[in-house]
Amino acid sequence: MKNLTRCLAFFICLRAIAQPSAPAPAFDAAPVHASAQSGNEDPHIRTSPGSLTIRGMSLKFCIQWAYNMPPFQIDGPAWLRDAGFDIVAKAVQPAGDDQLRLMLRALLAERFGLKVHTVQKELQVYALTVVKEGPKFQQSTSEGPPSHGRDKSGAMFAERVSMAELAQELSGPLNRPVIDATGLKGGYDFRINTLPYVEAAVASNGGKGDQLSELDMTSILITALQKEVGLKLEPRRHNADMLVIDHAEKVPVEN
Repeated sequence: MKNLTRCLAFFICLRAIAQPSAPAPAFDAAPVHASAQSGNEDPHIRTSPGSLTIRGMSLKFCIQWAYNMPPFQIDGPAWLRDAGFDIVAKAVQPAGDDQLRLMLRALLAERFGLKVHTVQKELQVYALTVVKEGPKFQQSTSEGPPSHGRDKSGAMFAERVSMAELAQELSGPLNRPVIDATGLKGGYDFRINTLPYVEAAVASNGGKGDQLSELDMTSILITALQKEVGLKLEPRRHNADMLVIDHAEKVPVEN
C-alpha cells in the first residue's frame, strides 16, 4: 500500500509539473500608433468590458494606468512623457479594469520592451485621519458601486466610497501618497464644497486666481476637508512602493 501511495503521489506531482502554467492575460488585437497629439498627463482613456482605448497619452501615463500607480511613485527617464500614443485594444472576452490593466502590462512589455521592478522607499506622505470631534458624514445606506464626481455647483461628492479609496483619490491633486489612517470601515457618502476656500484664497491674493500656487491649492484642499467633512491630512514619512523603470523603448515594435 505504501508503494502504491508513493507511486500515486509521484504521478500527481509529475502531472502538476507537466501542466503548463496559465498564460498571462493578453489582448486579442491591440494596434499601437504614434499620436498626432503631444504626450501629456491629462487622462484620455475609455474602458468597457473587454476593450481599452487610449488617445494621445504618453508612455508614462500608460505605465501609470497599467500598474495603477501615481506618477510621483514612478522612477523613470524624463522622455517617457515626450511622445503621445494611441492604443485601441480589444480582448476576446469581456474583462474588467483589473484584467485590462494586466493585459496592458503585457502589451507594454511586448511592444515597448518595458521592464520594471518595485522597491520600497521612505517618502513624504499625508496620513488621512479623523478630527477629534469626529467625522461630519455618515456611512452609506444605499447599494451599488462606489461613485464620485462633481455636482452642478462644482462641489465634490462621493457615494459608497471607502476611506482607502478617498485617500487614493486625494494623492493625485496633492502630488503625494495619502494613506488611510482613519480606522473607518465600509462605504461613506459626503460632499466637499471647495469654492468658498478658493474664493478666500483669490481675495487674499489680490483677486489673481490664475496665480494661485500648488501650495495654495494644497492648503485649500486640506482646509476644506477638515471643515467640511472632519478629516485631517497630517504630514508623515512612510514606506511606499516605487515602480522603477529598468528598460523601455521610445518607439514601439510595429503592429
